[in-house]
Amino acid sequence: MEISIVLPAYNEASRIKGSIREVKRAVSKLTGSFEIIVVEDGSTDGTADIVTELSKNDSHLQLLHSETRLGKGKAVKKGLGSATGDVVVFMDVDLATSLTFLPQVVELAKARRALVVGSRHVKGSRVQRSFMRTLSSLSYNLLVRLLFQDGVHDHQCGFKAMRREVAQFLRDSVESNGFFLDTEMILRCKMQGIPVVEVGVDWVEVRKKNAAGVRLFRDSLKLGLALLRFRLYTNRI
Repeated sequence: MEISIVLPAYNEASRIKGSIREVKRAVSKLTGSFEIIVVEDGSTDGTADIVTELSKNDSHLQLLHSETRLGKGKAVKKGLGSATGDVVVFMDVDLATSLTFLPQVVELAKARRALVVGSRHVKGSRVQRSFMRTLSSLSYNLLVRLLFQDGVHDHQCGFKAMRREVAQFLRDSVESNGFFLDTEMILRCKMQGIPVVEVGVDWVEVRKKNAAGVRLFRDSLKLGLALLRFRLYTNRI
């Protein structure tokens, strides 16, 4: 297997079919040897049923179903552990990052034992996002750089590629089961001497219709606390 695409999904019935179609179109231009793994995370809206039906007629598509909510981190790690591709890519199911960058991150991952990450804050990136969320993202990433001196500009973009041995290392070493996963993956690689390569991407903010506005503050607080806990933990090892 050449490429594995991991798609964590929670209550994505309204767009999962279209997302799978777009991902399959993009990856099939690169190779005929690929798998798309949907890690369905305890959805209550029929997401699993949709993917199950699609997989009956698509040998490239695989569903990993959970009866209970795992959280993004645990779902991604579950997908990384099941991936059989030489290169493993995971991305948010909303496809906020343009799939035109898939060939670039795959080729970089093939060529290097590195974690290749999409970035919204380096030269060449083009981002459509609200001012408050951009400010929150820039502030968080500045805090991470100050605490860890890792030189990475975007720790939270959900578009990453790596060789399978890097995927296995991250599955086994990353502890976060929530949204701190993306940051922890980068920091774990840096601590292990695995290079982190940022690729400027086109990124458009996609919000679910039922998403609450207060989540910006709540999620920022959770990330900040998780970051500080990780900083304290790494000071003890």
